[in-house]
Amino acid sequence: MTGNNRLFVLIALFLVGLLVLGLLAIGGVVIFGSINRAQQAARPTATPTLPAVALATPTFTLTPTAAPSPTNTSLPTATPTKVVVGTPTPSGEATPTPVSAPTRTPVPGATPAGEETPPTGIGGLGAVLAAIGLAGILFIARRMRTAS
Repeated sequence: MTGNNRLFVLIALFLVGLLVLGLLAIGGVVIFGSINRAQQAARPTATPTLPAVALATPTFTLTPTAAPSPTNTSLPTATPTKVVVGTPTPSGEATPTPVSAPTRTPVPGATPAGEETPPTGIGGLGAVLAAIGLAGILFIARRMRTAS
């Protein structure tokens, strides 16, 4: 083996080893997690027993008091008020009044009728095809490099 190929093989073996260690770690978490749950389910739970305590019941004494009688009050009456509109200025130029367009205020949590969120991303199949394409590019580049 030449020096460059040996380095590539060592790096590839290191990465494969990391992958295997990661898979073993995930398997260990699953196995030990299920064992730990089984042990916890089999372990009896201690229920604390407290001595019975007699609770004092509060007693309330009500003293009758005279409630004030309601008074007959009249309701307020509506009085008309005059709205005064500003007087126009006698200058020669007319001042334009800004006209505001009605704005739509969105309701939180509501989606407008007939509108859907557009699909984004490449999806699962697109990701697999991109991975295969990148692996193919790496393979072809490696072949072209070793051929020259």
